[in-house]
Amino acid sequence: GTRHLVVGTTSTAGGDLVTEQDAWHLGWCTKSLTAAVYARLVETGRATWTATVAELVPDVMPHPAWAERSVAELFWCRAGVAANLPSEQVDGWHADRRTLPEQRTTATAAALAVPPLNPGRFVYSNLGYVVAGAAIDRIAGSWEGALRSELLEPAGVTCGFGPPARILGHRPKWRIGGLLLGRGRPAEPDSADADNPPVLSSAGTLVMSLPDWARMHRMFHADAPGPLSGPSISRMMAVPEGGQMGMGWGRDRDGRPGVQGSNTLWSATALMSRDRSRTALVVANDGRTRVLTASVSLALQLLAD
Repeated sequence: GTRHLVVGTTSTAGGDLVTEQDAWHLGWCTKSLTAAVYARLVETGRATWTATVAELVPDVMPHPAWAERSVAELFWCRAGVAANLPSEQVDGWHADRRTLPEQRTTATAAALAVPPLNPGRFVYSNLGYVVAGAAIDRIAGSWEGALRSELLEPAGVTCGFGPPARILGHRPKWRIGGLLLGRGRPAEPDSADADNPPVLSSAGTLVMSLPDWARMHRMFHADAPGPLSGPSISRMMAVPEGGQMGMGWGRDRDGRPGVQGSNTLWSATALMSRDRSRTALVVANDGRTRVLTASVSLALQLLAD
């Protein structure tokens, strides 16, 4: 069975109580579903695991060196794509009103105009998953459409993108190195600082209720019926030798597969039991490092029940 428990309010400024059906920002957990969409396209004969990065998006005229990097390396964050969009361009991306496939094409063309940076070395790359989204655009029309038709609709799941309208995310007060510290103010959903630019949708702007996220994670359970075969799921979850993550998936020190995400205003963790029979999901509208870390501890406690 499935159990859901929600506590707290929509804002530290005194919002309403959260409900089971409220939508939560899943941040970089989106990556695992982008990889799942590509795996589904492979299973239905529309894509291959042998493709190179250059073959995925030939129309953007990538640097010739991208013909030597594989699609698997792209999903493993080892292809050599830069980590993020240039920080000085973020405001421009927030203001961009073109379709998301058009935006992804522009971002991909810029990312692949230069040769790979330290290819083979792990660099956690949000921009790499924008490139993956652009590849899916070319195969299936749009990443958003493929996500819905290939994964969400068969499971009876709906989703959104960007800041949820009812629950407000809370940005930390301070960023010290990689640490996000101090309880900050709530961010209004229509403000530019409430989320990353929409062009990053295939990397991390997905929004979903806890019941729907739970339905999605059932397809990754061992022997569970769903749109993906066991070999595809194993391929996605496997961490390559010398790597730090699989295709959007990581593993804890005891071998439990999981995903984790944050846009610095939200925290989301999904952790599976070692036998992949159960999943614990933990979300919060608070992006502090301590909250993200605590979500893992809580997920472990839930799995131990």
